[in-house]
Amino acid sequence: MLISKSLSMMLVVATAAPLALMAADPDVAKKAFDKKDYATAYREWKPLADKGDANAQFNLGVMYAWGLGVKQNIEEAMRLYHLAAEQGNAMAEYRLGFRYAQGWGVQQDYAEASHWYQLAADQGYGQAQTGIATLYEEGYGVQQDHKRALLYYRRAAAQGIPEAQFDLAQMIEKGRGTKKDPAEAFVLYKKSADQGYAKAEERLGVMYAAGIGVAADPKQAYFWSRLAASQEEKAAERRLAAMAARLPSDEVSKVTQETKDWKPVLAAAPVVGPTR
Repeated sequence: MLISKSLSMMLVVATAAPLALMAADPDVAKKAFDKKDYATAYREWKPLADKGDANAQFNLGVMYAWGLGVKQNIEEAMRLYHLAAEQGNAMAEYRLGFRYAQGWGVQQDYAEASHWYQLAADQGYGQAQTGIATLYEEGYGVQQDHKRALLYYRRAAAQGIPEAQFDLAQMIEKGRGTKKDPAEAFVLYKKSADQGYAKAEERLGVMYAAGIGVAADPKQAYFWSRLAASQEEKAAERRLAAMAARLPSDEVSKVTQETKDWKPVLAAAPVVGPTR
């Protein structure tokens, strides 16, 4: 799983606030955070968080989790995430699920992870849908259920989550819980790779080389393998010389330059339903 995005993507600003909370300004806090003015961000979010604003609690949790403008304090981050999550904040629910699933700063607990992932997934949060799908696929913290894994991977993939697109492609290519379909798997790998997901780039290289789900194309095989290798994807690094050997030297140079000029597409912002 691609596990984290940029910090700015993890922050949320309330679209409206009760009059009692207007003494501090969440818009000012967000703008300050984006400018790395963490002192101002903290000053604006703290009174909102103390009065129970879930968005502010989540954002302060991020600051404590990463040590941004405050001393890193995972225990305080988890406390704030819990406060926000208990009010239905989907991003806080996802963060809790992720930390419990990874054992990152807390005791690993797949059952707890599944609880929080599920809550956020039910609000339409793509990263959480990917997380709960992984647990269903592997049977961690929940009963293994490939059908439910496919359901949530598809929902997340439809939102453009590259990890979900890759994991869904893996299940379809291998026929886990569904009929094998290399062509459909290829399409999903391509969507993920277009966003710069290294594992998908590596798999595209193999598929183009072997003609799996797509017509064999040595140039494309080298192109995608090189992109993956540039992100230190080990399997791609091991295969790169063999991929290059299939092309004339001038073609290798041309494709190499193309990979240097290539830019990934921008992923869509995560979809989050109304907080409960």
